[in-house]
Amino acid sequence: MPAPENRPVSRFRKKSTFYSLALASGIITSIYVVLDDFVNFKLITDPFVFGAFEMVVGFIVTFILVLFLHIPRKGKTRTGRKFNLGYKLDGNFQRLKLPRGKVALYTLLAGLFATGSTILYFYLLNRKGSSVIMPFSQFVLIYLLIGDAISDREKPVIVEIQSIAMIAFGVIIASISSVGGNGSFTDFLIDVVLIMVPFSLFSAFYIYFQKKALTTKNREGKLYDSINLRIWTMLIITIGQTIAAAPALSNGGFVEVSNSWKIALFPVIVSMLLAFISIVFYTRALTMGKMSIVRALSSVSVVTTFPILGLASIWLPEIFGFGAENLMLDVVLKLSGSLLIIIGVIALALSETKSILLVKAKQGFAINVEELTKMKGIESVSFITGKYDLLINIKMRSIGKAFSLVEKSIAKLSWIDDVITFQIMKEFE
Repeated sequence: MPAPENRPVSRFRKKSTFYSLALASGIITSIYVVLDDFVNFKLITDPFVFGAFEMVVGFIVTFILVLFLHIPRKGKTRTGRKFNLGYKLDGNFQRLKLPRGKVALYTLLAGLFATGSTILYFYLLNRKGSSVIMPFSQFVLIYLLIGDAISDREKPVIVEIQSIAMIAFGVIIASISSVGGNGSFTDFLIDVVLIMVPFSLFSAFYIYFQKKALTTKNREGKLYDSINLRIWTMLIITIGQTIAAAPALSNGGFVEVSNSWKIALFPVIVSMLLAFISIVFYTRALTMGKMSIVRALSSVSVVTTFPILGLASIWLPEIFGFGAENLMLDVVLKLSGSLLIIIGVIALALSETKSILLVKAKQGFAINVEELTKMKGIESVSFITGKYDLLINIKMRSIGKAFSLVEKSIAKLSWIDDVITFQIMKEFE
């Protein structure tokens, strides 16, 4: 393995890169959501018109940025291909290209579900603002946990149930201060249902199909990259958002945009550039770990949003909500809810266990590595010399799951003679 300083993509270990990408994605998200809140409240007030304007501008900006990422830089890959700037963001990026086969299907489905969540995002941002959207958007983590449990074909363990409960209560507490704001309690409940059911479900399926697109190999055995995935899903979102905004655009929306586009253009460009970086980081992290863990780490946006909102409220208190009569109660509720969410997220992120299995194959039997790599929870399989033939790394949510799901399944394979398990207590890098 080359020394860290000689690596073309990253000088960090895979584990450090995984955590850095997911956390950075969450922090960047909190910034561009606050920018969206400002433009929607101050400049383009119709949520559908604002959504269409932002996505059209965003697609143009993203397309130009991707062309810029084609610029070559010094050095070559092992295959002799020259590096480009995009290779720095994603090592699988070569050039702008259309997806094919199953990857095209997953990209289309990711784009369609992203369109649904994006339309609802702009609608709910207009009604409740970023201080409510950010904590409530973490509810999608619950669906991802359920999805992981279903894919593992096992009941959730205690730590998962505790995390789900803490995140759910945290989301409600962090947002409950908005009941006393604009609109009735009924309106608030409608918004809660919209966020918890369609918005979160669309987001969960979007994340799922993103991961499928990035982990499915094409006919040449190559993986798709997060940069191409972002631009093609964004094209689908832009078309869908424009169609949704058509009635509003024909009913005075064009006039609103023509009056405000010059002032709104700069913050929208900044917002969409940040969104591009955030989503590329997020999708890269998806290829390195479980969907629920990536989402849990990116939930740091819940905490980082409130300092940004606090600073913004000094400048524009009428937009960002800090400066109401019940200021202290509002702050205490939001911080308490955020703390519960973060505790749930940390408990979830730290709950994973790792095991090493030493496997001995029966004499005269062929070793079928593909059987092993298809099993849930297996990270890597290596051939070794000595008494045992294979070294298998396992990562699961609990020791019980690792034993019942993986170790038992491996021991049942016809060509396996003996299996020894070692539990990793602590890792050092």
